[in-house]
Amino acid sequence: MTSANTILVLVRMSFALISQKVLAILIGAEGIAQVGNLKNVVSFFEQFTILGTSNGLVKYIAEHKNDKAELNKLFSTAFVFTSFGTVLSFIVLFFCADLLNNFIFGSDENYVFVFKILAFIIPFMGINALLYSLLNGLSSYKIYSKSALSTIVMSTVLIVTLTYRNGLSGSLVAISVFPVLQILSYLMFYSGGYTQYVSIRKIRFDLSFKNQLLTYSFMSVTVILLINVTDIAIRNLIEQKLNASEAGYWTGMTSISKTYMQFLAAIFPIYILPKYANITNTFDFRKEVKKIYKLLLPILIIGMSLVFVFRNLIIQLLYTKSFLAMGELFIWQLLGDLIKFIALVLSYIFLAKKQVMYYVFTELLSVFLFYILAQYFILTKGTQGVVIAHFIRYIIYLFVVLLIFRKYFIGKNIRI
Repeated sequence: MTSANTILVLVRMSFALISQKVLAILIGAEGIAQVGNLKNVVSFFEQFTILGTSNGLVKYIAEHKNDKAELNKLFSTAFVFTSFGTVLSFIVLFFCADLLNNFIFGSDENYVFVFKILAFIIPFMGINALLYSLLNGLSSYKIYSKSALSTIVMSTVLIVTLTYRNGLSGSLVAISVFPVLQILSYLMFYSGGYTQYVSIRKIRFDLSFKNQLLTYSFMSVTVILLINVTDIAIRNLIEQKLNASEAGYWTGMTSISKTYMQFLAAIFPIYILPKYANITNTFDFRKEVKKIYKLLLPILIIGMSLVFVFRNLIIQLLYTKSFLAMGELFIWQLLGDLIKFIALVLSYIFLAKKQVMYYVFTELLSVFLFYILAQYFILTKGTQGVVIAHFIRYIIYLFVVLLIFRKYFIGKNIRI
């Protein structure tokens, strides 16, 4: 899985080099900030279309993958949730497009049409989310990797073409229609493969898994909404306190971060969540955590060290020389991402075991700390203050998680 994921990340980075370079040249730092805002909107609705049940679906698919009858009940419930989430998302995006435009892009910009396009793309997001959950629950990382590679290639061609022809408007339209490309990729490599697990003909209005999935829905929707709103708010804060270019530099830094963190991000739902779901005691949990750290931490530390050493080269490859001011952001972003990974390996048990209060509390703490600290440090450190805030919030987050898990790592074997 790690080998396949490494190849995926390398390809993603290669194509990111192309698309980010084109965006940097054609729309500049200010445009990249606006693209970042729309990506936050898409990120939220990708989960809201299934009411934030993705992690719950992964857990229960992993548990019932050999029981087709239970999987049909699970997907019947998921279909009801997705239908409701899709209709509600369409209403919000289509009929509140003006309000969203003013909040996301500002009253001086008019990209209302982007939200209306996105409204009609919503059904594709819902189907993508269901297929994504199925592949993760079955740990079908090879199929996932192939479909992801295909999506990366097609989306890069699309965003480069539309940006070249239509500038920022083209970039925003390209991002809006990415889900269509994603579903084409899934169908290309997994067409009919789902039938051995789920029968479409037996999908009914069935809410057998309603209570189980609602727990994940509450956890995910609340947290994902606040994460993406906070990102937009911080981007707007940078624009207000500094300027739009600085907001673009921070967006560029987070894009680089998300690219190298993709190596780890894919492993959490495909491997860690199903694995944790089947762990029943603290000894097995300790053993699994140790194995994950032993395998991935050295790779992550070496990779991050190389990113830091070659940061100026990376900036010039991905962007232009005008973005070199981003260089001072790397050290704090990298350190924050390292601590984030260490903490998430531990806290993912919250999702696997439906420990709602712990999950919501720690995630909300992280989000609020980030915004408050960013407001404080931006006054004295500028844009660098935002990445310093990112680092400090994950130090505190890790400390809180360790405090919660103190009995998991010290003492006798107990049931979890």
